[in-house]
Amino acid sequence: MSKQLWNYLHSKVQVVNSDGQVINGLVTDFVDEMDNDEQDEITILIDNPNLDEPTEISLFESEIVSIKKI
Repeated sequence: MSKQLWNYLHSKVQVVNSDGQVINGLVTDFVDEMDNDEQDEITILIDNPNLDEPTEISLFESEIVSIKKI
């Protein structure tokens, strides 16, 4: 079932990934399934990352358990 990730482009979101990690940040990019191995993908600029963590993360739709605008 599609999560319609394109609706979150340029929005602040809270995502729970398949590892149970909660990620808060701004969706800065969306790649359609037609351009990306048949899965939608978003890139999130992470709010307040730790020094040893990346500042952004890309997630495929299958890696997202839940997503909501905040």
